[in-house]
Amino acid sequence: MKRFIAMTLCLILITSVFAFGEESIVRFTYESALETAVENSIQPELDDYNIKALESALEDARTEALKGFIGGTPQEVIERRIIKEVAPFEAEVNLEAAKRQKTDNIRQIKADVYQEMMRVLLAEETVKFKKKRIELLEEKYSIDLKRFKEGLLPETDITDQELALSVEKLELTNMETALASNILNIKQKLHVDLSDDNKIEFDYKLQKIGTHYLIDSFNLEKAIEKAIEYNTTVYRKRMELEAAEKKLEITKQHLKPGHDYYDKKVYEYEKAKKELYDAETDLEVAVRNAYNDLLTASDALDLAVKREELARSRLETLKVKYNAGEISRRDMIDNELELLAREQATAEAICDFNIKNDILRNLIEIQAE
Repeated sequence: MKRFIAMTLCLILITSVFAFGEESIVRFTYESALETAVENSIQPELDDYNIKALESALEDARTEALKGFIGGTPQEVIERRIIKEVAPFEAEVNLEAAKRQKTDNIRQIKADVYQEMMRVLLAEETVKFKKKRIELLEEKYSIDLKRFKEGLLPETDITDQELALSVEKLELTNMETALASNILNIKQKLHVDLSDDNKIEFDYKLQKIGTHYLIDSFNLEKAIEKAIEYNTTVYRKRMELEAAEKKLEITKQHLKPGHDYYDKKVYEYEKAKKELYDAETDLEVAVRNAYNDLLTASDALDLAVKREELARSRLETLKVKYNAGEISRRDMIDNELELLAREQATAEAICDFNIKNDILRNLIEIQAE
């Protein structure tokens, strides 16, 4: 009997633990969210495998370069010299580019999580604003319904408000659906359980982040130069041009213009020059556009904040009149709705500003590690 009671208690305890686990919520800070995303991602491991493979390829290229070669046609001599003098260089470049790409991939993982977290926080705020708006509209409807029963309002006004409330509630449902989708997206980027039982929240408030890109001392031209210097794609294209130049110089020592192989090496060299130019200019355009987008987002945020402050100030003034009995509660509701709309606009502007800032940061703050 005692054994049966003990087993029953254990079963109850185990069931309680699982029930608690189902109701538990995993809370992420800004730092822990980024760390979790990187730790759970398979990408760094894949990059390590690639790096190891390229290390082996480099050793093979160096070994192959040491092999002897006896005579041959001019083209065969060129090809052998390329294997000896250029192939190890290309293998070194591939290895270095892979190491840089691993760093880039980790940076991108963090950027994806941060930007999606901003969208989740905005979606949560949007749902809160909508619920508060519906509460105020329902209060306004209740006031007007009494006025209608007293014959002070036409029935069409009440019908319009009922329809408007139905639309607002439908929009709330859509917003909650969108929020669920945002949460699912960030779960995917965090590489955690996607089920609804896995609840996640963020200990992070949606607020404007500090940035040095908007101060007078920030030099965009130097930032672009730095970005070009350390960008992985530009590095690869620069090294490909150097390799193409080496191959062409070797070719010139053994063949003359007009030979198919010679012309091919000239084409490869010119193509490499164009690709380097394209990579550098594409990056510069991306940085300049991102900077201009940030400036625009900053102006929009400043304007949103000023409008919110004006609406808040107006509401505070009206509160004094309301407390003095000079205006009705209905008048207050209209102004509370206006303030709510301004708060929503500010939240949207903050989210946009933070994301635009992060996009620029990931373009220009690239350094070799």
